[in-house]
Amino acid sequence: MEEIYKRIELGLRNHVIGKQIYHYKKLKSTQLLAISLAENNIKNEEGTVILADQQDEGRGRGKKKWSSPIGGLWMSLIIKPRIEFTKFNMISVISAISVCESINRISKLKTSIRWPNDVLFNNKKLAGILIDSSINNSNHDYVVIGIGINIDTDISKINLSNASNSILSRKVTSIQNEIKGRAIDRFMLMKQILEKIEFYLSLLEYDKYNSIIIGIYKQLFDTLGKKIIVYQDGLKKYNATVKDIDTYGGLILERDDNSLEKIYSGQISIRENN
Repeated sequence: MEEIYKRIELGLRNHVIGKQIYHYKKLKSTQLLAISLAENNIKNEEGTVILADQQDEGRGRGKKKWSSPIGGLWMSLIIKPRIEFTKFNMISVISAISVCESINRISKLKTSIRWPNDVLFNNKKLAGILIDSSINNSNHDYVVIGIGINIDTDISKINLSNASNSILSRKVTSIQNEIKGRAIDRFMLMKQILEKIEFYLSLLEYDKYNSIIIGIYKQLFDTLGKKIIVYQDGLKKYNATVKDIDTYGGLILERDDNSLEKIYSGQISIRENN
């Protein structure tokens, strides 16, 4: 394991998430290190958070490179959810809600969620979330939530990097770029996110709260009623209109041929003729 820069305490009210926070100056990837800890089933790894000032090999969904220079919040957390298998997609939902709500509260910006779990401001990407898991209904099950937020990063370099990264690339921004002149405390933002994730995870254990969580997600969601393009493996698959979000965070779509489809993973983009 890389040399720990320092171990930090945030004064969290949480019972599990953030009980151990390892802070590094630089890592290849917080996500890869967290997965390694979880797969090796190191004692008491549940709730552990890996934080880095910068990453050399940060990644997003679909193995796309995620530019992670100094000035952002780059972290991964290990959880072992005590929920039914059918609810595991909801981890992506509550992670997106937690990041979006925390950014809005700390920065006073009004950000939104682009399915499944990107956080945008004025159609520019501000944060992204990556979920990796190993679910076999055993004591070794785990989920690693990777979170990347542009706080005070050099946006020109990130946009240049993203331009050659994917046909689905979009412009990015940072919190500081949008609020200008007011400093954002990275650790306060981190504290808010970790506390919210634990709170929403606790609600997931009870079926009666599922619809409430989806209701919150819909309020932050920017794509309901929009015409979209659905991609698979980076290639266009079909056109559709977003009709609703189902009980577990899946997109309910109406294709251009009027057939209905439900998807829980994949990539989408908004069509220009909305």
